[in-house]
Formats: sequence, C-alpha cells, structure tokens
Amino acid sequence: MFRPGMILVLSTLATAAGADVYKWTDAQGKVNYGDRPPSITTAMPPNLQASEAAEARASAARRQAADQAARKRLEAAKAKETESRDQATRAEENQRRAENCQRARGNLELLQRAHMRLTTVDARGQSRVLDTAARQTEVDRAQRMISENCAN
Repeated sequence: MFRPGMILVLSTLATAAGADVYKWTDAQGKVNYGDRPPSITTAMPPNLQASEAAEARASAARRQAADQAARKRLEAAKAKETESRDQATRAEENQRRAENCQRARGNLELLQRAHMRLTTVDARGQSRVLDTAARQTEVDRAQRMISENCAN
C-alpha cells in the first residue's frame, strides 16, 4: 500500500505544519526564520509580531490624534489671545482719540474767542503772540484734529 518513504515524508510534513515559526533579525540586519527562537535575541511567533505591529499602529494613531487635538487647542488659545490683544489695542486707540478730540475742541474754543490775546512757545522756548495768520493756522489745525478724532 504505502511505501515506507511516503510515510516518512507525510510524518515530516505533519510535524512541520504544527510547529511554531519564529522570525528575527540578526546583528547584520538579515531576517531569519526558524522553528526555535535564537538564544541572543528575543524572537516572537509571527502572530504575536502582527498583533504588536497592530498595537503600535493604534498607539501611533492615538498619539497623532492627541497631538492634533493639542495643536487645535493651542491655535484656539493663540487666536483668543490675539483677539484679546486686538481688542485692548482698539480700546487704547479709542481712548487716545477721545482725549485728542477733547483737547482739539478746547483749543478751537480758545482760538475762536476774538477778544483774547494768545501766545505760544516756539522751538527755542520763547513765547510769541499769535497774529491773525498764525491764529487761523491753529484754528485749521484744531478743526482737522476734530474731524480726525471726534466721532460726530
């Protein structure tokens, strides 16, 4: 019926089919396969390597999602800080304009009083009386400041 050689081949195949196969990389970077793990490295059955690879990919995906969420939070915080800074800048600008408006209106009121004699201090620190032309120049300047700074 069966030959003795055929029985030997069949028994060898049955043994090989049930054995664990190990995969490892040696010091030179060469991939090796065998039925026993090497003594100096840690080799695992391929199914364990596959599950560890899947776990590593899942872990990397979780880290990436966490990093992305952290980046979004950081961007939102930066946007909020920028908006806050812009709002403070606008408030300071509005305050400065209101002060300039008030100052320009007061100057215009003084300049328009015809009976008052006005003096100004020049670049050398000398007082000088404003004549009609200088007074009109100052009136024009005050009106320009009012139009630029007052919200009428």
